[in-house]
Amino acid sequence: MRPAPILVATLLVICGTAAGCVHFAGGASPPPVPVGFAPYTDTREIKAVSPEGVVYRVRREDNQPPAELPFWKEALKKRMLDAGYIFLEEAPIATGAQPGYLLELTAPYGQQDVTYLTAIFVRAREIVIVEAAGEVGALSRRRAAILEAIGRLALD
Repeated sequence: MRPAPILVATLLVICGTAAGCVHFAGGASPPPVPVGFAPYTDTREIKAVSPEGVVYRVRREDNQPPAELPFWKEALKKRMLDAGYIFLEEAPIATGAQPGYLLELTAPYGQQDVTYLTAIFVRAREIVIVEAAGEVGALSRRRAAILEAIGRLALD
């Protein structure tokens, strides 16, 4: 079953294009993707999709301007709410000993509602950003697997 075109379009609109991504350095084992998701194998980025079209991506961006988690947490939430997303939930999250921030939002997209989940982990020189997007019901069914994969990220 192919992902619904609207959800693939959602990935491109919400998450940006591959040209804007930062590649991860190679590791001993492939980075974790959520259970039930198929990883993209033709890229060094962490990207995967579920059969229902829920998309998952992990990327890194420079920590510019240099700031800590409280600043980026507030900046992310403000930017997304100002863009018209509807707040659902926020919570602390961690991967190993690295603390982070989880933000869940929703927005109408065509005739569907889409959930957008973002987790950020701020390090000295970079911000690790985890994104998942999909139709509300589909993402809800995959949420536990997404959170479990986030918890398994190895941030060296």
